[in-house]
Amino acid sequence: MIKKVKCLNATPNIEICGDHKKIVMVVCEVGSTVLPAQEAAPAAGPGRPPLIVCITSDVIAGLSTSLLVAPIVAIIDKSIISNSSGRSRMMDGLADGFGTLFRNPIRYLSKPSFIAVYCVFAGTYITNNTVESVCLHKHVAPTIPKFVLGSTVNVTLCAWKDALFAKWFATVAAKPMPRASYALFALRDTLTVTTSFVAPSILSPILQEEPFRIHKRTADALCQFTLPCIVQFASAPLHLLSLDLYNHPKSTPKQRMQLIRGTYWVCSLGRVFRTLPGFGLGGVANRHTRIRLNEYLWDKWDRLQSLGLIKTA
Repeated sequence: MIKKVKCLNATPNIEICGDHKKIVMVVCEVGSTVLPAQEAAPAAGPGRPPLIVCITSDVIAGLSTSLLVAPIVAIIDKSIISNSSGRSRMMDGLADGFGTLFRNPIRYLSKPSFIAVYCVFAGTYITNNTVESVCLHKHVAPTIPKFVLGSTVNVTLCAWKDALFAKWFATVAAKPMPRASYALFALRDTLTVTTSFVAPSILSPILQEEPFRIHKRTADALCQFTLPCIVQFASAPLHLLSLDLYNHPKSTPKQRMQLIRGTYWVCSLGRVFRTLPGFGLGGVANRHTRIRLNEYLWDKWDRLQSLGLIKTA
């Protein structure tokens, strides 16, 4: 017998099949705000996983998803920065990076460039996951807290990572990163975070209505994959300018414009391809990993409770 529990106040729909619990991320409603599938996460309460189960799933999902996407993004990031500094061509950097990854993955995973990118994604995913779970546990809409805290963590970590990459893969001697470069990195990453975690929840419901009438899952996936990619064409000049301020601090505005025009398409397309695994594929993998882990860990939690090994207040 399947019992469907309709959950309001930012709690998800759940199917309970006998003793087996299946978490179904369909719709969360907070007042008149409809949150799409990527906003859904199990909340604690009667018939739902306790917060400790959700947090455990959040952390494991963030760490494992980061391991999936970070190698690809690290290779592309290094290639873009090396190309913009004149150290090596984009294609040469990609060939060298993927060659090392496939020939000796253990060696590649020990590289500082991979570790830095892994920290960025792990920090971003875990922050967004845990903030969402805590908000839903407290019956609070997670959109604004996720945006504020997720953006803060992501922008800070990305600026830290890009400053390291600029020093590691530049053609000039290592030196302090200009404050203007940090500001441009922050603006660039704010655009990416907004189109990854906030804009889909706004645009997806619009695509589901007239005249588009796109199915919810399709609309969610379309927004999740395309919006972060499209914004890279707007943020690429910010990325190039921030690096040029570091590599060529004495260049004139005209010289900077020439450099941006000359490397715009290579940088834009490179950033699109690095965004796909990080905020497209990674976002989907992170969400589904959380759902599966919550189902599994919730089952284990209940079994331990039934054996008297865990006591609840």
